[in-house]
Amino acid sequence: MRNKIIESDLAYISKANLPWEILSNATILISGAAGFLPAYLVETLLYLNETRKFNIKIIGLVRNIERAQEIFSHYAGNKNLRLVTQDVCEDIKITGPVDYIIHAASKATPKYFSVDPIGTLTPNVIGTSNLLNIAVEKNVSGFLFFSTSGVYGFLGPEHYPIKEECFGALNPMDPASSYLESKRMGENMCVAWMNKHKVPIKVVRPAITYGPGVQLDDGRSFADFLCNIINYQDIEIYSDGQAVRNFCYIADATLGFFMVLLKGRIGEAYNIAADHEISIIDLAKLLVEDVFRERRLKVVLKKSNTKNYLRINFPRTTVDISKARALGWELRFPIEEGFRRTVESFC
Repeated sequence: MRNKIIESDLAYISKANLPWEILSNATILISGAAGFLPAYLVETLLYLNETRKFNIKIIGLVRNIERAQEIFSHYAGNKNLRLVTQDVCEDIKITGPVDYIIHAASKATPKYFSVDPIGTLTPNVIGTSNLLNIAVEKNVSGFLFFSTSGVYGFLGPEHYPIKEECFGALNPMDPASSYLESKRMGENMCVAWMNKHKVPIKVVRPAITYGPGVQLDDGRSFADFLCNIINYQDIEIYSDGQAVRNFCYIADATLGFFMVLLKGRIGEAYNIAADHEISIIDLAKLLVEDVFRERRLKVVLKKSNTKNYLRINFPRTTVDISKARALGWELRFPIEEGFRRTVESFC
């Protein structure tokens, strides 16, 4: 049985004013299909099959088939979902037609950057090359590349909120840059294949996204907060909490991804994020003093070397979302409701 929070999210997404019928009878290849963000795409497409009889076929590339089967256990036996064990950095053979490719396979959490920088960057470069070549072979109608808002690098305060064409510095000699530099390269590869082979690429740059299905051991502060709240523990912060972030609920983000896929312009990138920014310390206080006041928790400032992941710490990450909004995308879930729904989905 599908989680009730996810069920209502899918109903909301699918009711959006989008030309969903374009996907009817299409075959969609999704890399990293069991990941947090792409799993919601898979769920949405299968929900469209259930509610609109679209007969969308999904080929989900996953590295851990057992985990993927667990995540999609309520679709066991569904003829429209085919899970394939595949490292995107290795040779990919796909039989039959493919109409769309969504490349979302990536190690996106900071805890991997220090222990596996090669494994962090290769899906964004070698994997992107492999999937773009399949796009050429299959003459796809669309190729959606999942990048990140972190590609903008370090910028001065005058550039915030950051628009899609504004970029700052990254240090390529810093191992912590493996994720962001390779995402930049992945975007450039998409443009190269578009120019040479006419692959109809589009790029989404998500900021921090949260919601049902997020890994509570993700390593980022918001995941730690969720874990604390779910387990009735005080929220622990291992920094001064002054970094400013914008947190987007996954149903809003998923709708944004489909908005770009179905209405975005070929060869362009779109920020997908919330327009509300908040510091880490203020988020913690909001959660314990307002959203989950009944749990009588408190915020505790602590220090721990285990939390010092090799990562790039931007003081602020807020991006401009007017370009995505021009496609018709709007945010539905304020941060209070989004975190409440996320916690309820785990209970």
